[in-house]
Amino acid sequence: MPLPVLCLPSFRRFLPASSAALWLVLAPVSPAWAASPAPEAPAPATSASSAPAASASAAPVPARVRVAVTAQQAAALGIATAVLGGREPIAVDGLAATVVVPPAQMRVVAAPVGGLLEQVTVAVDQPVKAGQTIARLMSPALAELQRGFVQASVQARLADDTARRDRRLYDEGLIAESRLRGALAAQEEAAAMFAERRQALRLAGLPAASFPKLAEGRAVDPGLDLRAPIDGVVLEQAVSVGSRVDAATLLFRIARLSPLWLELQVPVDRLARIAVGDPVEVPGTPARGRVISIGRGAGAGQFVPVRAELSSGIGALLPGQALEASVLPVARGAGGTRVPMAAVVRHEGRTLVFVPTAAGFDAVAVRLIEEGDAGALVDGPFTAGERVVVRGASALKARLAGVGGE
Repeated sequence: MPLPVLCLPSFRRFLPASSAALWLVLAPVSPAWAASPAPEAPAPATSASSAPAASASAAPVPARVRVAVTAQQAAALGIATAVLGGREPIAVDGLAATVVVPPAQMRVVAAPVGGLLEQVTVAVDQPVKAGQTIARLMSPALAELQRGFVQASVQARLADDTARRDRRLYDEGLIAESRLRGALAAQEEAAAMFAERRQALRLAGLPAASFPKLAEGRAVDPGLDLRAPIDGVVLEQAVSVGSRVDAATLLFRIARLSPLWLELQVPVDRLARIAVGDPVEVPGTPARGRVISIGRGAGAGQFVPVRAELSSGIGALLPGQALEASVLPVARGAGGTRVPMAAVVRHEGRTLVFVPTAAGFDAVAVRLIEEGDAGALVDGPFTAGERVVVRGASALKARLAGVGGE
């Protein structure tokens, strides 16, 4: 029996790959290859002398190269094929990421005035409710603010009484207009002072319910209850009981821990595969979310910050935790097709798979995306329902290289 010869390649247009997910099922090769894509007409025969080497080297590298093999030869070589699966998105995995709390969900509790931290009623990692008392501060400065408020309240009432009396006397023609204007100016000045002292106490955290009693000169208390501003968890306690603190000293950091953000570091060369809205997951945890923003600049290590919001399965994550995350790009024509590792061969610097035709097999150039225990993920010019060689590809590679040919 004459050995098969290597035919010249023919070209065909790349067709989009199938989107239907099909399991690879091994099937022995038989003459019923008519189910495979129809073969193209063979190229006109040419002699070796009519195809100069210079012209061959200048020609574009073909996407498919025909290897002529009969059904009997294929059976003898133990060649088997399987149906290609559908295209699947290419996960961008192994990305370094850090769990962070969105800024809008973070609050700090600072000392509004200087004093002594007399009591702390919460601890780190303890959940709190908005308005809950979390500490008590004893402050001479607060007592001074209260005293100034009481004085301003008395002065304001006195100025009001004087202005009303002078208005009545002026209406009766008993005093000059200048005296009335002086009384009205003093009234406005006293009111401004009172408002200033009231605002100072509000900034100091004094409850609004204390102002009526305080305006009457009662309940002057140097103690101040500090309260949680939001529902959340105490992430940090910066000082301990008995500490003396100045105004604006950080005491607690409180955050709402749902949702959380992931700050991912994506290499520049992988950034094109990621878009806002792509699903994100943290392997080994139920945490899931989506990309919400992509950075506009690269850092010194050529990494671009990408932010994702995790909305489910975040109970096992901790703010500040470093981990690895994966982005699962939504199909945008940038997916790949899963094939067994035995289907992939390398020849003359190219990665190939073989597909059956009526005249033999076509060696199809593909781009290898990834390889592992689950097989190889490749991107190539496959058609819907096409088959690939999953056993005996090495024998076809040998014939492609001319081993054993005429």
